[in-house]
Amino acid sequence: MTLSYTVKETTVTEEELVGHIVGSIKNIFSTMIFIDDIADDYPLEKPESHFTCSISGMVGLGGDVSGMVGIHIPEEFAKIATASMLGMEVSEIESDGDVNDAVGEITNMLAGEMKMLFTGKGLAACLSTPSIVAGKEYTVEVVSSGTAVVVPFTHAGHRFLATLQIEGGR
Repeated sequence: MTLSYTVKETTVTEEELVGHIVGSIKNIFSTMIFIDDIADDYPLEKPESHFTCSISGMVGLGGDVSGMVGIHIPEEFAKIATASMLGMEVSEIESDGDVNDAVGEITNMLAGEMKMLFTGKGLAACLSTPSIVAGKEYTVEVVSSGTAVVVPFTHAGHRFLATLQIEGGR
């Protein structure tokens, strides 16, 4: 079944959302993190909300488009991405704060890309500041009856998720 999101006479299809997420993640990782071989594994086989040894970045959407953009990434790969983004070795990362900041920035960049998709279709959209959840074991659940798109990605045996949850619409 194909999902679509319609608000203010504007429809965005699941294919558009997935395509924009995939293109944005690959572009962000290529240009900002210098990792070019990110593979997408859409569709997700089964829903995931429980994470172990991971970091989740989330940015809220508001305006005509209300919801949440998220990145859920294993801690080990988050450190690799942070080091690459900062031009250093993983062993040179001084604190978890650096990793959290990098994941927050990656999430913010993805949210900015999603905002551009929506505003390009004439919908008002604004972003919150990024929030980070990290830990050995946690669950992230967005309580919603809206549209959810989850795209799994892999790099060198590391798997991470990019998510978009949109409220309302029809």
